[in-house]
Amino acid sequence: MKKLKILALSTLLAACVTSSTAVAQEAPAYNYVAQTTSKFTIPEGTTRADVQSVFQEYYDKVISKSKLVKHFSIYIHAWGSMGASYVRTMEFEKWDDLDKFSDELEALEKAAWPDETARKAFLKKMAGYSDPHHSDEIYTVLNSMRK
Repeated sequence: MKKLKILALSTLLAACVTSSTAVAQEAPAYNYVAQTTSKFTIPEGTTRADVQSVFQEYYDKVISKSKLVKHFSIYIHAWGSMGASYVRTMEFEKWDDLDKFSDELEALEKAAWPDETARKAFLKKMAGYSDPHHSDEIYTVLNSMRK
């Protein structure tokens, strides 16, 4: 029974995707979401507000200035795991934008902290608030089924 439900749902989704492409006579509009799931590591004597202010500074000085990132969010685990896990998502319009983003990111970081020593110190501080073990995923967004 479970297999039948999964098959029916798969068929329905395939029909939706196929019918939208057949009518439009062009490739469906997709966006791409790069998602990183991490855990906070908050050093002794550091508050959650301290960590958030560093992430906010990075967002204000770098991510918000990106021409390639169409949407950015950080989601903090609301219940369980002591609120230690968080998910960062960045949405891009085209696949090529993911490749271009690393060059843009480097340029934006250099513009935000022109002094190399200050830039490296800030990035090291920010990296220290996250466990180095994380997961990275890239998803396709079916824009035709977006609310």
